[in-house]
Amino acid sequence: MAMRGYFDVFPEKTTTELRTVTFADGNADGNADDPLCDGTFLFTEYFCTDLRCNCQRVLVKVFHVRSEDTPPDEVATINYSWDPSTDEMWARLNLDIPNPFLDPLHRQAPYASELFDFWCEMIERDKAYASRLERHYDEIRAKIGSTEEQWHESHMSSHDAQKSPFRPLTKQERTARKRLLARVRKRK
Repeated sequence: MAMRGYFDVFPEKTTTELRTVTFADGNADGNADDPLCDGTFLFTEYFCTDLRCNCQRVLVKVFHVRSEDTPPDEVATINYSWDPSTDEMWARLNLDIPNPFLDPLHRQAPYASELFDFWCEMIERDKAYASRLERHYDEIRAKIGSTEEQWHESHMSSHDAQKSPFRPLTKQERTARKRLLARVRKRK
């Protein structure tokens, strides 16, 4: 699965569509034990660009900006699908994984669960933000897909284009993929 950052592909949208939150220190004593009290958090988005896949999934990487003089720290990665039933393979392999979840394959700060809870509440109450994630998924796949298709069409023979990884799988290929997955599951 090839993942691309939405704001890497559309940098002009960082000023209008990048979700940020700043937590102000509400403690008079400046309690350093509350990691969410100081600084700004950026919620960046990474999407699958494999046009054969329709996972409808986003990785939300959260970065903590402590100051303008230091680079942001990656503090959490949230894996979320707005329609996990659309990708049959994902649904079968991940029956026990909740949606959304803190992605164990990425760095998680000690306070990642607090950020995760905040994000889950935000996605639940802010339907415009939730819809924006779905729109961003479609936009990045359209942009990447058109770029890849143009390149493949101009640089491949018709025989090579038939084997392109960016075309939809045939029924026969989907059946072979399902059989392979079934064999892998039986071995476990």
